Order: sequence, then C-alpha cells, then structure tokens
Amino acid sequence: MDITEVEVGLETFGVEHQRPTVKRLCFDKIVVRVVQVSQVDDRGNEVGVKEQSLAIGHARSFAVSLATFIHQKGGDAILRPLTGHERTLALGLPPGAARLALLFFVPARAPAGDRYLDTLVKLRVAKKEGKRSKEGGLEHVPFRIWLPEGVKTIRGVTFNPFYTRAVTQKHWQAACRQWGFGILAANFFGAKNDEIPAMIDTALAAFAKESSHEELVGAKLCPLGMSSGAGMSTRIAEHLPGRTIAVGPVCLEVGPRDAKSMEIPMLTVCGDRDGRQYEKLMARLPQARAQGGRFGIAPQWNRKHEFARANNLLMPLFDAAIRVRLGAPGEPLKPFAEKDGWLGDVSGWKEGGSEIAPFGKYAGDPAKACWLPDAKTAAAWLAFVTWRPTLKLKSPPGLGDGQPFIPRKVGEAIEVEVAGMPETKGVIEVWAGAERLGELSGGALTVQFSRPGFYPVYLQGKSSDGSILRSRPNTLVVQ
Repeated sequence: MDITEVEVGLETFGVEHQRPTVKRLCFDKIVVRVVQVSQVDDRGNEVGVKEQSLAIGHARSFAVSLATFIHQKGGDAILRPLTGHERTLALGLPPGAARLALLFFVPARAPAGDRYLDTLVKLRVAKKEGKRSKEGGLEHVPFRIWLPEGVKTIRGVTFNPFYTRAVTQKHWQAACRQWGFGILAANFFGAKNDEIPAMIDTALAAFAKESSHEELVGAKLCPLGMSSGAGMSTRIAEHLPGRTIAVGPVCLEVGPRDAKSMEIPMLTVCGDRDGRQYEKLMARLPQARAQGGRFGIAPQWNRKHEFARANNLLMPLFDAAIRVRLGAPGEPLKPFAEKDGWLGDVSGWKEGGSEIAPFGKYAGDPAKACWLPDAKTAAAWLAFVTWRPTLKLKSPPGLGDGQPFIPRKVGEAIEVEVAGMPETKGVIEVWAGAERLGELSGGALTVQFSRPGFYPVYLQGKSSDGSILRSRPNTLVVQ
C-alpha cells in the first residue's frame, strides 16, 4: 500500500490506496478539490496528477453515489468515527481494484460494535512543513485507536507509529481479538524524538477516558512498522522498555541498541535487495547477540523495500512474546530469558542449510545465530527464510502480497494444496509451525484446528539428493 492525503481545513488525514489509481478529496471552506492520481512510484511519489473542483454539496452526492456503486460490485462502505463531527466513509472494492477513502461531514452517531477513536496531541515544538508531516496539522500529532467489541479489559495494543490507517487492517484486528488487544496508530513524522513517550501516554489517557477503558493508561505495547516506522518502533522500545512486549521492525537495518531493549524479543524483516540493509543486519546480528539480545533477522529473498509477507512471521513472534511476558492488568512485564528461546543458524541459509534448535541444544555459536521465542516461531522462521523454494503453497492464502485475508474458525475444514507438480523424493508433508499435520494426497490435504491461535502452515519434503525442501509459510489466524 502507498499513502496519499486528504486535507480537511488545516488538518490532514492519510488515505490508503492501491496502484494504479486513487481519488483524493481536499475540503476547504468553498470547494472540494478532487485529485486523480494515475500512478504512484515505488517511494510513494505521485505521477500524473489531475485536479478538478466540486462544490461541497456535489462532493457529498459523489461520495454517496460511489458507495452505492461499490456495494453493487461486491465491495463495502464503512462509516468510521473521527474527531468531533467528522466521519470517514471507507470504500473498499474487490481485490485488484482501487481502494478509496472520502472524508465528509454527516451528523454524529453513537458507534456500534468495534470502536474507532481519534485524538490530537499538542506538540511542544511544531513540525516543519512536509508532505508526510501535515496529518493532524503542524502543531499536533494524530493518534487513532481501534478497540474490539466485547472485550471488557484491553490487555495491550499493537502500535504502528507512522501509519494511522493501521487501525482498519482486518488481519491485525483478527489477531488483536485473540489477545484482547487494541490497535494504536499515530503519525510521528516531523515530531521531536524526546516528545514521543509523553505523547503516547497523553493519547492513551485520552482514549482511556473516552472509552471507559481505564486500563489503557500505561498500556503495554507491541510496536511494528515499515521503514521509518521500523526505526521508530525500536526507539519506542528504548523509550518504554518496561512496557514493550516485543518489536517487529520491517525494511530498515535496525535492532536493539541498549541493555534494556536487548531483553525485548525483536525480529527485523528486510528485503535482501533493499540497499545495504541485509549486509548491515548481518553485521548487527552478532553484535546484539553477543550482548544477549533477544534478536533475530529474517530476509525476504529477492525483495526490495517491501513489507510483503512479513506478518506471516511477526504474528507468531508477538503471540509467543505475549504468552510469556504479559500477566494480569497492572502487573509488570515478565522477563523472557535468553535460554528459554530457540536459535536459528544463518551461516548456510542460501545453501539451504539453516537449522534451528532450542537454546541449550544449539550446536553452533549462539552469538552468531538468530534468537527466536519458541518452537513455532522458529519453525516459521526456518520456512520463511527458505532460499528459492521449489515447494509452494497454492492454498490456503497467507498474509501479504495481495492475498485475501480469510479469518478461520475452530473446526473449519481448510484445504492445503501444493502449487504445480514439484519433483520430490517421497511424500510432501504439511506442517503448522513445529506440528506435523499430515501428508498430501493427490496434491492436497484437508486440515482442521481444534484451538484458536496462529498457525504458520508450510510444506516440507525431500529433493532427489535427500536435502530438505520447504515452502514459505502462510500464517492462518484461527478464531
């Protein structure tokens, strides 16, 4: 996804979209400017921009007509509350079509079901003018939160520090329902680093009061983000180590830097063709691990600056860390001992020779290996870092790369199917993390899961020379 912007008066709101087209509505006192973006390059720069003006009344009619059209085409239109009387109509089309979000004014209504809340936090030092720093205005940082329906006590939040639309992501909503979590998001672009901890606490306090979830004050965090968001996620861990459960940075050569953040489970995902990130992370890994850092890296081979399939690994990471570290509300986080994790070898992963083992049984140098929290995450990591896999999953779909997100149910029959007709020696097995589910018959196997959870499903077999083959994992969220 790329990000464009919607301006309401002096404030700006991010809009998520897919290439090649998106419409942007900019409201001011007189007219609405409709901006047609025909192309967005890899860094989010808009190419082929055309503008026209509409009266505000016409814009409202346009939004309603477009919502009706999208419903007819099998899409959805969701009314999401914003600050005061502002409301967002989020318009979604079937896969492959553009997704648009239009901001316009409607009478305020009490939200039903899941709750979306917004607040602005005043800055001590105003932001400088810039494309990515406009959201919320130059004197404020915008925060948003999603709270799941029916959860009496919010146990924590995932936190994306640079992407406020993260609160609408269905796959993370499904994950957070499992944990009893909310989704917190902000846009810190242009904000001073030393203001961030206080801003987080101010926003959480505001959300606690508005939602009557007082436990949000001082909530525990699982930060994650891409590029600048990756760097900010690690800084949040440094600012708030006593409240950070685990960290999932993507697309930046970052990791733990101080003694406290070394104790926080952290797994950095990168594209090996994204500048020098891979090279730098390979150098950072032993430095952090020599200090006992609960740190690992996971390359997405032949990828550049792409989030891609990172969530297939980050969700199992967070799940493992939450189960070990998070106690009752108000209790401090529990430590995650280095010796209680697993280790993954990085020395031969391009030759297909990676291995995993519990910390105490690892045969190599622990200071040169990736640290992983449990057997499930380690097995998912081993499949995730597979070099040029010959085994590929046709179904079920996982997370990322435009695959449709399908929440699964306990007891649901799910067909696992291999893509094509790969040459293997013997059977092709189906695994979910460290658990063997069975063997393919006729290229497929129907599986069921008896408990809610996160299941990184992958295929495993042997080549003609006896070496192990694996597919990349597709993580299923089972409710």
